[in-house]
Amino acid sequence: MTGTTRSESLQFNVSAFWAIAFTALLFVHNEVHEISHTGVGRLICGAWGPRNFNSWQLACRETPEIVLAPIAGLVFSYGLMWIGYYVIKALDSPSKKSVGLCLIFAAMPFGRIYTVAQSGGDEMVILRGVFPEMNSLLRLAIGLSIVLVFIIPPLHQAFVTLPHQRQLMAFVGFLLVPYVLFEIIVLRVANPLLEQGVLASTGVLGSPVFVNVWTGFWVLMLILSWQHLPTILISHDGA
Repeated sequence: MTGTTRSESLQFNVSAFWAIAFTALLFVHNEVHEISHTGVGRLICGAWGPRNFNSWQLACRETPEIVLAPIAGLVFSYGLMWIGYYVIKALDSPSKKSVGLCLIFAAMPFGRIYTVAQSGGDEMVILRGVFPEMNSLLRLAIGLSIVLVFIIPPLHQAFVTLPHQRQLMAFVGFLLVPYVLFEIIVLRVANPLLEQGVLASTGVLGSPVFVNVWTGFWVLMLILSWQHLPTILISHDGA
C-alpha cells in the first residue's frame, strides 16, 4: 500500500499481550514523569524531597526550584504525546501508527486536563510560582488553555487515525481508561498502602522502596512485552 495509511484501511487488533504492554508503558511513563520532577529538585537543591507515587516536594523552596521542577515532568509527558503525533503523521505502517497511539495515550492527556480543571497539576504549580498574585479564575483559564494547546493536535491526530468502526468509542476509551487505571491502582491502592508504611523507607533515587519495586516490575513487564505495542492496529488484510 502506498501513500498515507488511512483509517478506513485499518482495524483494531486488541489482545491481552497488547494490554499488558500498554499498561506497562502507562506506569513507566508515570514514574519517569515523577522522577523528572524530583531529579531536577535533587540537582538544584542538593537533596531529595519527599514523594509518593504521584506527588512530590522539594528540599528547597525558592521560586526557581518551584518552577523548574514541574517543567521537567511536563516536558517529558507533553514530549511523549508529540513524539506520538509525529510518528502517526509521518510514518505509514499500521505498526508505527500503533506505537504513536500508545505514546499519546500512555502520557494520559485526560489526566493533564482533569487535574488542571481541579486547579491542580504541574501547570498550575508553575503558574502559582510565577504569578502568585494572579486572580485564581484567570490562572485557571490560562492553565486550561496551555493544556489544550499541547494536547489537542496529538489527540486530533490520534482520533483521525483510529479505524472508523467504533471510532468515537475507541477514542473515549483510550482517553479515559488510562486515567481510571491510574486513579484506582495508584491513588486508591498504592498511595494508601505507602501511607500505611508499606515499604515506605527511602530507596533508590530518593524514592520509597515501594515505588522502586513497583517501577522495577513495570519496567520488566515493558521489556518483556514491548514487541506487542505495535499490534493494536493492523490493515484489513492483516499486514
